[in-house]
Amino acid sequence: MRAEFLIDYCHQGDWQPQCGQQQSPIDIQTTRIEPTDALAKVQVNFAKTTATFLNNGQNLQLLGSGQALFNQRLFQFVQVHFHADSEHRIDGQTFPLEGHFLFQTSNGQQAVMGIFYRAGKHNPDFDHILNQYDHQQGEGEFSVTHLIPENKSYYHYIGSLTTPPLTEGVEWYLMHTVLEVSTEQIQRFIAIHGRNNRGCQALNNRKILSFKE
Repeated sequence: MRAEFLIDYCHQGDWQPQCGQQQSPIDIQTTRIEPTDALAKVQVNFAKTTATFLNNGQNLQLLGSGQALFNQRLFQFVQVHFHADSEHRIDGQTFPLEGHFLFQTSNGQQAVMGIFYRAGKHNPDFDHILNQYDHQQGEGEFSVTHLIPENKSYYHYIGSLTTPPLTEGVEWYLMHTVLEVSTEQIQRFIAIHGRNNRGCQALNNRKILSFKE
């Protein structure tokens, strides 16, 4: 079933508000990564095996429960959604799919763990996502075993949400490891969701950092 949304990716210039110097996504230029000892290992834990479907008018989300430690601070899992093609790029390279796992602290600070997917092997956990998107209601099976890499080396920068209201101050943690979904699964996602990637934004004076496990 093709989903309906309130925003138009063909007219991104109409999105409001469009302001600030810390917008996302960006093209991660690995030659511009700055050395640092200030980052820590990312740890994630999902408690439940089900997630609830939501179409918020901008994307199809699965709401679940779990926790993450970003730089030794506790965040609660809010939702996951996907973009085709990828919104972020690595040295100009675009991937066919990007997952955004959104977390939030008790005081409202937001962090997104971004994961790139290439065309390859069938991904059983992404099938659960697509099956729930097809029905567009209720709860369904939820597992991140094949959606989040075991090695959590990441690129880090400060940006924004990639859909309105494009709120800035969001912490981004983009995983180095690229996972796989099948070509058929990518095509199925696009058939349901359409292409929904925001164009890359200017880096301006922001720093891009990197952490390796």
